[in-house]
Amino acid sequence: MRRNNKSLNVNLYTIIAVYFLILVGGIVRSMGAGMGCPDWPKCFGSYVPPASVTELPANYEDIFVSSRVEKNERLAATLRWLGWEDLAERVTNDPSVGKATYFDTQKAWVEYINRLVGVVIGFLIIINMIFAFRYRRTDKWVTILGIMSFILVVFQGWIGSLVVSTNLLPGFISFHMMLALLLVALLLTQRYLMSSRDAHKVSGGGWLLALLVLFTIQIVLGVQVREEIDVIKNTSDIQRSGWLDQLGILFYVHRSYSLLLTAIVSYVVYLNWKRGSVSTFMSALLVIILVEIGLGVIMAYFSFPAFAQPLHLLLGTMAFGVIFYLFLYANSNAQKS
Repeated sequence: MRRNNKSLNVNLYTIIAVYFLILVGGIVRSMGAGMGCPDWPKCFGSYVPPASVTELPANYEDIFVSSRVEKNERLAATLRWLGWEDLAERVTNDPSVGKATYFDTQKAWVEYINRLVGVVIGFLIIINMIFAFRYRRTDKWVTILGIMSFILVVFQGWIGSLVVSTNLLPGFISFHMMLALLLVALLLTQRYLMSSRDAHKVSGGGWLLALLVLFTIQIVLGVQVREEIDVIKNTSDIQRSGWLDQLGILFYVHRSYSLLLTAIVSYVVYLNWKRGSVSTFMSALLVIILVEIGLGVIMAYFSFPAFAQPLHLLLGTMAFGVIFYLFLYANSNAQKS
């Protein structure tokens, strides 16, 4: 198949934008700005955040809480129809759902910028889908993946609105994060199909598959640890220096689990080095994993500094993407041999 450089470039820009949004989302969360705008898609009823609280009604807190509660009631009805009674109960009765959001200029703009980046990604996804139609006769899966990415972004936007309406209910935040990983996987698969199958020589497909599964589990564990920290931060007066003592066994599993992942990554790199095929992606993966562990150590022993949290999240998702991309090529190389 003849490579289309414009399609590859658009796809690359879209992937970079998705990772940038993951970084911005991590910054939003580390700053506690997830509810900087208590409504969606507007921010305090406007398409641009208000300059000051004086621009809002005197009872603005009650207005936006009432609006969220109404939306959650409709959501709960849908969840009950689907048979998810427990989740519907949480959506309507969790104490945090009805918690008022107070105007904070800095947090409102941080969340607003997060949404603007999301809009940019929406346009890039549309352009990516349009370029994917160029492959409809030569490789229909490129086109299908372009359409699937667009549908997923629309769905992701809706889930983002539920994250706001439920006042950052933990389960929705985790689901939001996993959908971002799925979007990365779709875009990378599309890129792989548009590229030359000989672009990267990769061995150890079975190990990479195991690593992909194990790393996905590690990301889920990390998201759950982050949720534990959010609960500690939002429901107690404990300072950062005391957060680690409040974490359960999940944190220690997450921390120790990283050693297994590092060992597997090191072995895969060694396996490819032995066969003379260590690509740039393979070397980058090892560096990312080592830096990721370093950030984990910094968070554990230096009271979870705000700068380390979004970087830890970004590098974790980047490692997932690199592992997934390497697996695609390893599988292709194995089929040829």
